[in-house]
Amino acid sequence: MPSSAIDRIVELLARSRNTVVVTGAGISTEAGIPDFRGENGIYRKLGEQKVMNIINIEAFRRNPGLFWEFYRKYFMFPPVEPSKAHRILADMEKRGTIKAVVTQNIDNLHQKAGSRRVYAIHGNADRFLCTRSGCRQVYNTAYVENCPEVVPTCEECGGILKPDVVLFGEHIHHYLDARDCIVGATVLMVIGSSLTVYPLAGFVKEFSTFYQDLIIINKGRTELDHAAAVKLDTGNTGDALEEINNRLVQAI
Repeated sequence: MPSSAIDRIVELLARSRNTVVVTGAGISTEAGIPDFRGENGIYRKLGEQKVMNIINIEAFRRNPGLFWEFYRKYFMFPPVEPSKAHRILADMEKRGTIKAVVTQNIDNLHQKAGSRRVYAIHGNADRFLCTRSGCRQVYNTAYVENCPEVVPTCEECGGILKPDVVLFGEHIHHYLDARDCIVGATVLMVIGSSLTVYPLAGFVKEFSTFYQDLIIINKGRTELDHAAAVKLDTGNTGDALEEINNRLVQAI
């Protein structure tokens, strides 16, 4: 791991008053979560258009049976534990090194690791909401997995359940809070994202337009490598963050 990049990251984080972290799929693959857009992801195997034609809000409303059959097959996985990277970020927040996490991931692993200020802009795959107007029932994964029918329904009113995730055609969650958090940072650290999915990539681009202290830790290139103060190319974000965190603790 390049020591010069680690040195620069530690230097930026040590002097920052407000560090915000942005995370993508790359941080969760280390915990066992598939990367949907990766080399072996369903977007590559099935084609992005096919996935978008089913995992969108209109398809859910028009044909919930087809939606749920597809969602159960490709988007529901056995539970996993947070990775080393998730746990280290939670520790960094606890000690005040970072102030918030804005994540594209729907796996809830940041929260499980102990991070408190998390903006999960694409939702939470562990939650399922009743879609019937006026019903506010919320269910967990175990309830949905134990439903005898393909399309899970609310035990209170019989309404169809929807995963609490942002489907194509829906607005992201926490739009204003996430944007303000990112643009208001003094240092922004992007981990495990190629920065191709909007609007989050647009928030990061907006930050980089006005500020120089952008850190990118990712395997392979991203759309904003040219704007980064430091880019660390690594396939193991857990080890990278562990070294960074240990050196920050020693510096205090």
